[in-house]
Amino acid sequence: MLLETGCKCSCDSCKRNGVSCVDQITLFDSLTFEQKRLILNKSVHKTYDKGELIFSPGDPGDNLYIINMGEVKIYKLSSQGRQQILHVLGPGSFLGEHALFDSQPILNTAEAMKRTNLCILKGQDIKELILSHPEMGLKILEQYAKKNVQILDIVESIGLYDVEQRIAKYLLDLSNEFSMKAFKLPFSKGTLASIIGTSQETLSG
Repeated sequence: MLLETGCKCSCDSCKRNGVSCVDQITLFDSLTFEQKRLILNKSVHKTYDKGELIFSPGDPGDNLYIINMGEVKIYKLSSQGRQQILHVLGPGSFLGEHALFDSQPILNTAEAMKRTNLCILKGQDIKELILSHPEMGLKILEQYAKKNVQILDIVESIGLYDVEQRIAKYLLDLSNEFSMKAFKLPFSKGTLASIIGTSQETLSG
């Protein structure tokens, strides 16, 4: 089921401990309180059930999505129907950022891995804001480049390293991201296997 309501700055489902979704992501760090309020007043709240597609290849690429609650996987399908997971994203993460640069059709698939609540912003609204605040454009480019580097890193790992090396590298990257030496894997072993380009049987073995 898809729920949709207007997302105002006072919306309870768009806040965590008094912090809105716009406050949670680095893309909007340079905005003032009033600028963030303007964006929130133009946004839409949607809730997706587990397994529901948020977008798929060919859909218009004209929205920015902020994850307030839940988990989303971004993946490509091979000609044999096999999933290659590019990202697994949780609360405070964003996707669809290409909508801020162009409106080309989407190439990947985004699927809710559990019940997920998103704040959706129209790319055109953000573009207009960037024209007024160029420093925000630089911030967005920085984050956009970082995500592209992560994708290239995944592709490089599959081509250059064996399974054990890919597992070690990915867990080390997660450790650095969480700033913790010990942590609980934030998704299933099946998802991890897809991310590093192997089978769950090989990973378990």
